[in-house]
Amino acid sequence: MTSAITTNPITGIEYYEDGPQEGQSVKLFVAVTDGQVRNPAGSRWPFQYGRPHDQPADYYELVPFTPVPFDPELFHVDDTTSGWNLVLKPGGAPDGHPKGTYVRSENIKRRTIAELKTLAKGYADRYNAMLWPQENGYTEKLQYAEKQVAANNRLPQFTNLIARHEALLQASFHNDARLAQLYSEIEAAGDAGPIDFVVSQVATSDANGQQLAGWVNGIEE
Repeated sequence: MTSAITTNPITGIEYYEDGPQEGQSVKLFVAVTDGQVRNPAGSRWPFQYGRPHDQPADYYELVPFTPVPFDPELFHVDDTTSGWNLVLKPGGAPDGHPKGTYVRSENIKRRTIAELKTLAKGYADRYNAMLWPQENGYTEKLQYAEKQVAANNRLPQFTNLIARHEALLQASFHNDARLAQLYSEIEAAGDAGPIDFVVSQVATSDANGQQLAGWVNGIEE
């Protein structure tokens, strides 16, 4: 059962008219003394039914904050210009009434050119490292296979190894090209321009088998 809500005609505070929370304010408030917020999480209005209070503090309505979604790899919250603020009610408010609101503002800043390039380079290094075989003797096996094929010994074990290595090289070149493209887009955006790419994006294929932009972390065996 939903409790009915009514408004105190003196303070304008909404409160529950009935039910288990009868008399409690619908919204939360922060208590402020000497300019300091004492309960940043907020609590109910100190008096039942929204009546004016006689406490040695000022009360500000806590406005719930919903952050704007953003890609934390590309952007960050500027702590120097973001935070919670006490906003006085226009024209003031009588003693015992809500003095205003407690509101958070966030300034989202794009990461610097250097930070974005470091991020992109990290992905390139990571995915290129994932491409290459880690088995012992890989280099020696490849060199031996190349000598055998050069001597016209084209056993599948040799030709397949060389073909696989060439595919890995192409995948690595793809990642190198993607890194260069990201660097170019980052430079073009400058220090504050808009960016519309996802640095972490891994390559996929469309319905026609065409490879879409992104990092490559393996080849078809």
